[in-house]
Amino acid sequence: MLSVFILEDDPVQLQQMKNDVDKIGTDLGIKIESKTFSNISDLKNTLPQPSRSNIFILDLDFNNKNQTESGSTPPSKFSLINSTNNYGLEVSKFIRAHDLLASLIFITAHDEFLFLYHTYKYRVSALDFIAKNYSDIHDELQKDIQQVQKYLQINNTEKPFTYKDYSNTININFMNINYFESNSINSHSSILNTVNNQQLKLNYNLRDIEKLDNRFFRAHRSYLVNVKQIDHVDLRKRLIHFHNGDRCSVSKLHLRALLKLIS
Repeated sequence: MLSVFILEDDPVQLQQMKNDVDKIGTDLGIKIESKTFSNISDLKNTLPQPSRSNIFILDLDFNNKNQTESGSTPPSKFSLINSTNNYGLEVSKFIRAHDLLASLIFITAHDEFLFLYHTYKYRVSALDFIAKNYSDIHDELQKDIQQVQKYLQINNTEKPFTYKDYSNTININFMNINYFESNSINSHSSILNTVNNQQLKLNYNLRDIEKLDNRFFRAHRSYLVNVKQIDHVDLRKRLIHFHNGDRCSVSKLHLRALLKLIS
């Protein structure tokens, strides 16, 4: 199931977007729970548990409508862009700090804001930037929702990572694993780091884990990584950055092989 959270202060447009999202779910056969918010505080107070199934649709013109409808002189294009940029980053960074896995979609009535897409994609990993004047919002949202659903379906086909804990067999969702690191306290064990920023001690060292499951890549003598969770690699600092914001080192010896796997 997908959970969609819509922020829009125009009640007519808010209802229309909810109708669009609900219809998309019906047409695609996807179970969607949509929630609407007309102010930022309510959204901030109702943030869900972090999940790749969460989608936030955020109206970038939220503050600007209030400015122009107050009877004051309409703001200049430059000040409008600055206020929108600040508003958008404020809300999206708050959401990102809480949920590193969700998809963020921004909607604006001002096509000149489209140049901000790359800024938002870099700063908060925005999925899309839709202009109301030049896009069919329903069609664009449908493409975005299909993309999220496809990602979830592909990743759900991965076999779990399985290991023995004394007499018990433990299964962990493969896509919930970022990497394993050597345990500096006990060389016969390791630490599993998850997408949800949790750590789990395993009574296996990295060499044992490589034998158990060959899907993990030895990026460093102290790190074994899940390549599918890598967002990007900082070549200069030789750091692997994961989708949830976590990171670990990659050795110079293994860097080239890792880049081939990612590409």
